[in-house]
Amino acid sequence: MHLAEGILPLNQAIAFSAVGAATLAWSMRGEQIARCDEGTPSVLMAGVTSLLFAVTLLPLPVPVVGATSHICLTPVLALIIGIRRIIWPTFFVLLLQALFFAHGGLTTLGINTIALGVVGPMATIGLWTLIKRLGFGGAVGLGLACGVGGLMVYITDAFVLAFALSNVAEPATTFTTVVLGFAPVQVPLAIVESVAAVAIIRLLANRRPDLLPEALSELKRPTFDAAKRTSLLVIFGLFGCRYEGIDGTVFGAAAESAGRAPTNSIIDMSQGEMGLAMSVLILFGLGFIAGRTWERLFHGGKDALPR
Repeated sequence: MHLAEGILPLNQAIAFSAVGAATLAWSMRGEQIARCDEGTPSVLMAGVTSLLFAVTLLPLPVPVVGATSHICLTPVLALIIGIRRIIWPTFFVLLLQALFFAHGGLTTLGINTIALGVVGPMATIGLWTLIKRLGFGGAVGLGLACGVGGLMVYITDAFVLAFALSNVAEPATTFTTVVLGFAPVQVPLAIVESVAAVAIIRLLANRRPDLLPEALSELKRPTFDAAKRTSLLVIFGLFGCRYEGIDGTVFGAAAESAGRAPTNSIIDMSQGEMGLAMSVLILFGLGFIAGRTWERLFHGGKDALPR
């Protein structure tokens, strides 16, 4: 989900940035409309942004392969808040990660936002709608829809990379090489994505079913189960730094072999004391927001929610 700086030709970078800016404007306009709705708790969006930032930055390892990658979480979050409202938090999170953690880049910010905030959620919502019509709208169907949505983010990156390198390599060859490269990592993590999505929905269904669409609020189960699974995901991710991430090894290697090696970010604040200080402040601030959101959503009751 973090295509690096320098991978896209200038014309493609400009085109994707323009499309990303248009979708961002559409999303922010939708957020203004949603804020006027007294039935929509604005604190929910703070929790969504904090959770999305943490999950997409957390490297999850696949020990057999010896590589790490990220789950996306935008598929299940889009089912909760809608595809229009998930776009602007996705952009904000990717911007911070590009500036202060050297994940992704500014010239690829448009396509990264589209892949993570639009394509993945759209695939999930479409598949979930189909699954419900077929009568399989339970936990398995939900997990399948979210897992496929997460995979679609990386398949989109493979398509983009194939056409970005089309002047030096056959697009079909590049696409196949990239897909085969990330499949051993992303397919297992798609299962993790499915489990995490079901755990989040079940947690909300037990604690705050009013925040969920009707079709999701029925997926209840003891909250201990969801908490246990979420804890396992966090523990699983603590060991990710020992492996190489596929953002660089697969996407970067494919680009470099075609003669378009990734470059340093245009603006990189991830190094030095300033980068460290800003990283700490960002993580502390988002952690505080996440904690307050958790408290208000699950312990403060409806009266504690700002309107």
